[in-house]
Amino acid sequence: MPTLFLLVALFFGSAARLPAPTGSELIRQSIAWHDPQGQWATLRTRLHFRSTNAAGTVSTFAVELDNRTGYFCYISHREDHEIIKAVVAGREVLLLDGRAELSEAERKQYRLGAGMGQTMRNYYTYLYGLPMKLQDAGTLVTPETKAQTLLGQEYLTAEVRYDPAVGTDSWTFYFDPTSAALQAYRFTHNRTPNDGEYILLRDVLTVDGIRLPKERKWYLNQDNAFLATDLLESAEPLTKPRL
Repeated sequence: MPTLFLLVALFFGSAARLPAPTGSELIRQSIAWHDPQGQWATLRTRLHFRSTNAAGTVSTFAVELDNRTGYFCYISHREDHEIIKAVVAGREVLLLDGRAELSEAERKQYRLGAGMGQTMRNYYTYLYGLPMKLQDAGTLVTPETKAQTLLGQEYLTAEVRYDPAVGTDSWTFYFDPTSAALQAYRFTHNRTPNDGEYILLRDVLTVDGIRLPKERKWYLNQDNAFLATDLLESAEPLTKPRL
């Protein structure tokens, strides 16, 4: 008869060899943690941000989202001017103090060139829609997951590429090995060795049952240089959209 010690050793040895989740399974587990009620697709909210760059310059802005309709509105203020970059009913809207007729100098100075509304919508709905956005069409998830260390912290990671029609960047997503919460991500543009950036996430703000990252800190892959901190300060129901 095997001894109790041997039975315990056999049990834990077997448990240690349990297969790791695939990349898609890990992402599904993370989505279950961040958006347990499946609210992202119908989220309707106004988010308030504070961003601080490496030089210490602080900017504040708001982002309005209605994911059911695709409405998006980015509202900021600069030099006593209100700047709006939006997509409303599928149409891009770019305004400076409520004016759509702008000079080329104004468009350049306030980054209101054609396409900026779509660009801002893609940026914020992707980054704050993670990990839910990793189930979008064109997302190519590597089947194998890996245990990796980032800045002394251990994570379980999944690698993601995209169909060329969607994008060319390569991404690595870092998940808490216990809860599967998304903790960091890294992307490269595949143009030069070690290009791109990595982003550390800390704390969450729960918005309509969705755990969104409260703090994001950006660093360069090349030399770990600090770029900026984005702080999601608060959120409120979107009862009266700006546009």
